[in-house]
Amino acid sequence: MIHRRRLLKVAALTAGLAPFPVSLLSAVRGKMKIIDIEEHEIVPPFQDYNALELFRYHGLSIQTRMIYVVKTDTGLEGYGESGLAPKGRFKDYIGTDPFDWLGDKKNLPMNMAMYDLMGKYLDLPAWKLIGPKVRSWIPVGAWTVSRHPDAMAEEVLSVSRRGYHWLKYHVDVLQNAIDQTEAMQKVAPPGFKIHYDFNEDANFEAVYPVLRELQRFPIAGRIEDPIKSEDHDGYRLLREKCTIPILIHHGPHDYFMRHGLCDGFMGGHASIGLAMKLAALAEASNTPFMLQQTGGNINQAFLAHEAAVFHMASLDHVNLCHLWKEQVTHEEMPVISGSIALPQGPGLGVTLDRKKLKHFAESPRPKQTKFLVRTRYSDGLTIYFRFNPDLPGANVRFLNPPGFGKRYSGFGPDVPGPVPGYANPVVTDFWDETNSLEFKTIWKRTAEGPFWEQCDC
Repeated sequence: MIHRRRLLKVAALTAGLAPFPVSLLSAVRGKMKIIDIEEHEIVPPFQDYNALELFRYHGLSIQTRMIYVVKTDTGLEGYGESGLAPKGRFKDYIGTDPFDWLGDKKNLPMNMAMYDLMGKYLDLPAWKLIGPKVRSWIPVGAWTVSRHPDAMAEEVLSVSRRGYHWLKYHVDVLQNAIDQTEAMQKVAPPGFKIHYDFNEDANFEAVYPVLRELQRFPIAGRIEDPIKSEDHDGYRLLREKCTIPILIHHGPHDYFMRHGLCDGFMGGHASIGLAMKLAALAEASNTPFMLQQTGGNINQAFLAHEAAVFHMASLDHVNLCHLWKEQVTHEEMPVISGSIALPQGPGLGVTLDRKKLKHFAESPRPKQTKFLVRTRYSDGLTIYFRFNPDLPGANVRFLNPPGFGKRYSGFGPDVPGPVPGYANPVVTDFWDETNSLEFKTIWKRTAEGPFWEQCDC
């Protein structure tokens, strides 16, 4: 339980994040009603340099976005967005007043649209409906998937040239995190940092040797979820021995903060109501935190309004805006020295480009082409297998040898190789030399599951 004084402080801080006067709320409630919610599924193109690998890693689940246009009887429209999702899930909002959803704990995409509408109705920026502003420039970080060390170096060059100072990615057991870091360090501009997500799937004995190696690199900036969240003793040891700051995402944030088991935390995909509670906990415990949301400029605009108010939201917030070549807003929101400017104007401060929205909604969806995942160990062992990224929940980082997992790849047999780890002598790529006799032969061999071969090199 939180100490009584701290509980009172958290309650006071939470109340401070809801400054909307009751008298004003009474005056505006009932003046506006939601009459319709348009849902637009769009698939804008990724950046050229990493589009193919992102598509093979995640399929359409990351590239696809849902844009929501919430219409009211006043003629005002509010905008929200999410990743790929079923249609028709927000019918409960129709017939209600946007002001009924202040501090809503249910749906982040609708939070965006409701605060956009309320701000437009009152001719106020959305942050004024959340709390007093503490910053006008919001630190943001880029995001990518785990790839070959050379590709990771290319990623650092690309995002740093576009103004980012941080890059986040999930490590996986099909690559060597030390080799990736060494390649990124060689090309990184001074001060550029990497945020590693360790997937909350290991223990101290497995992870600490990797972190000890990462400490050698100035580019190593943060470690998220290095071990399972219930392993509190492991976290205590890591905090004693590891010089890289540790963030907690999947776990009881208040427990980790109160017991000094983390240097900061992440509020991932949190609704505005939950984000306000986390912000109050962070301020009460003087703990920095970051938000992580997936989407384009509509999403990023709302994130900026939140972070502008939350005092301890000082870490670099993760959003996926940089992945796409084009946005469906007229505003660009450029990254300037690691930060974006808080949008101006009423509501979210962004406007919808209807022509682009229509174009990307009607554009043909990309199709997967034939490829194999090729995992090569330094002792000459090479494993080949097929992977379907469009299966529900499919993700390369969950393909954890030796039990790759039938759920994601369509097969279940074990394969040879070392105990899975994040610093094994291994490199993996997507192999697509489909016209070669070697590829055709191995493609046939993988029809029933993984195929491996051992050379004497």
